[in-house]
Amino acid sequence: MKYSVSNWIYGDEPLDRTLERLSRLGYDGVELKGVPGDYDVDQVKDLLSTYSLEVSSICGIWPWDNVDHMKSNDLANPDVKVRRKAVKYVKDCLDLGSRLGASCMVVVVGGCGKTVRLHPDEWMFGVESVRDAGRYAEDVGVAMAIEPINRYELSLMNNVDQGLKFVKDVDMDSVKLMLDTFHMNIEEADPAAAIRKARDYLIHLHVADSNRQSVGRGHTDFKAIVKSLKEIGYRGYLAMEPLPPTSADVYDLGRLDKGLFDLYAEECITMLKFYEKVT
Repeated sequence: MKYSVSNWIYGDEPLDRTLERLSRLGYDGVELKGVPGDYDVDQVKDLLSTYSLEVSSICGIWPWDNVDHMKSNDLANPDVKVRRKAVKYVKDCLDLGSRLGASCMVVVVGGCGKTVRLHPDEWMFGVESVRDAGRYAEDVGVAMAIEPINRYELSLMNNVDQGLKFVKDVDMDSVKLMLDTFHMNIEEADPAAAIRKARDYLIHLHVADSNRQSVGRGHTDFKAIVKSLKEIGYRGYLAMEPLPPTSADVYDLGRLDKGLFDLYAEECITMLKFYEKVT
């Protein structure tokens, strides 16, 4: 298993500061937020070399605007123009990932915050959109990791069973599944069992405790989760995504005490490596 942190949780913090932190604390890589225009690829490569890190993944950003859907990234929207825009966004992120050596892109099918379906065929719309992007993913060599999101944030796909059904409906080698320990805490009776169920399809994992804070600050049984990952022979990344008890707005995150960024990143990797050692 390898360890990274999703850099969107650090708000507008400069990337070099983030990478210095992760390198110092023993991380293997960084998950970059999916805003391709934010990055100078050559500069990012230089920073990765300086800090001996790699890009684990690209984390897609999935806004939902209930008034103007064209401001959303919604792969399952009833409006084909909205879907095409979302597919174009995915392809741009896959390009970024390919240039930086990422193994996968985190993909949410539907805008985060879209908790009501707008059309009975949204599942089919999502499958078609992901197949379109999936063909491009095959060409550039970056997999799409489909992420179920809890019911309070997304209507279409909330748990491992739905995620597996969706990936099987798409039926492409470039489209697999990822899970998130925070969302599993809400939707799964047994997160460790959900990981075992996902076995052959699981290529990525987001990590935060039950309260979305760092590992050890909530009640998630991470020892059982790490054990299940070992049982299925998981060799992918555990990408940390802990948030302090504030909003997920980038402006708010950017104003936080940077010492908390260090503390959460250190707590996550220390606890998980301990569980990896003792299970």
